[in-house]
Amino acid sequence: MLNTLSILSSSNSDIHVSLKAEKVFEIGGVTVTNSMLYGLIVAAFMAIVLIMLAKKSRVKAQKGAVAVLEVVVEFVIGVLEGAFGNRKQAYKYAPLFATFFLFILFSNTLGLIPIVGPGITVDSIPIFRPFTADLNGTLVMAVIAIIAVQVLSIKAQGFKGHFQHYFSDKPLNPINFFIGILEVFGEFTRILSLALRLFLNTAVGEILIAVFTSLILSGGRTPIAVIPIILFELLVAGIQAYVFTVLSATYLSLAISHAHPEEDHEPSAQKVEELTA
Repeated sequence: MLNTLSILSSSNSDIHVSLKAEKVFEIGGVTVTNSMLYGLIVAAFMAIVLIMLAKKSRVKAQKGAVAVLEVVVEFVIGVLEGAFGNRKQAYKYAPLFATFFLFILFSNTLGLIPIVGPGITVDSIPIFRPFTADLNGTLVMAVIAIIAVQVLSIKAQGFKGHFQHYFSDKPLNPINFFIGILEVFGEFTRILSLALRLFLNTAVGEILIAVFTSLILSGGRTPIAVIPIILFELLVAGIQAYVFTVLSATYLSLAISHAHPEEDHEPSAQKVEELTA
């Protein structure tokens, strides 16, 4: 997707940060990049952890990792409730949007451990690269999110109701038709917005950590100085997971608002304007 853009420092600091995912190996003519490999590992790890914790979850309040998972899930449901306007729909769509939230959170958080990035390299190529630091990866996630919005909208109100979301009930009216075309085009701009927002924040964080770590190690100073950057990236990881999830959920809320006219979806529209500003 991108040309080979990279930041190469002087030989003293020995920094190499590529903005393009790099080839690790091929399988049957298919190139597997370091971001793809990392994404598969994170997905598998997340699935194993969540299945193990789900088996330990009970109606009675739990402690430890199970309690943390319950807090995260309740947080996601609360976010969805704010987007959809009611808890019933929040529970209904929680599995999809919780998956987005947790995958981004896992991917960005695990990307801070030393073995990710320049920690393990072969011929100067990192074996693992954060999936969300690859524009191809974030584009795939954004496309899946927007397609899911279309599918769930059609499922909730039928094709006719979904069509009217764009062109109203009088699509042959020239003004309605023109507005509908703009609305359809807007779905593609949403894909770019979701993908670029997630990619740029992760990629810039990766560069910052690489630069500061190199300066600290090359200068012989204490590694403690890089801790504020890592803590800041942990905060950004949570924020990006939240923003991607709430925007995707809000897009679906706006799409199915015609199927639930008795519900007030105006706050969701306002939330889109605030988050995309």
